[in-house]
Amino acid sequence: MQISGDVLETLRLKLRYKARYHLGGYCPDVEDVVQETLSRVLAAARDGRIRNAESLGAFASATCQNVIHEYRRGLWREMPFEAGPTDPVAPADNSLELQDLVARTIAELPERDRALLIAFYLEENAPEEICRDWGLNEGSLRVALFRARERFRKISGATLKSSAPGTH
Repeated sequence: MQISGDVLETLRLKLRYKARYHLGGYCPDVEDVVQETLSRVLAAARDGRIRNAESLGAFASATCQNVIHEYRRGLWREMPFEAGPTDPVAPADNSLELQDLVARTIAELPERDRALLIAFYLEENAPEEICRDWGLNEGSLRVALFRARERFRKISGATLKSSAPGTH
């Protein structure tokens, strides 16, 4: 399937609007998201993965949405958790307190989450090894780790709030 220059430019404008809408008008990476989307759409057209020429816009829109989600996940992964002075329930810089918090939180997790987090973070097993041992594929492992981390954050946040000064 061939995509003409006029169609490509119209598609670029619509994708730019969509990316700005979802990422914000001041996001510096809007053009990168649009470019990545267009490269995926062109590769799909070249490989014949777009079955219906009339659905090019819908295919590009769905691809753009996927690129936006990947972009956001990448930002989320890069953002370090920093409990600073503005956080009223931040633990002290005492590493023993942090170790105690982690140990208490891990103990409260469901068995599967606990074992998965220990295998991945504490034992530093390779993802391929965990997938093989647990009978998971790569996507399932990512989802399971994400959910286990979310449960860990929720429990540790509740523990921090309950132990904050003035909450007893």
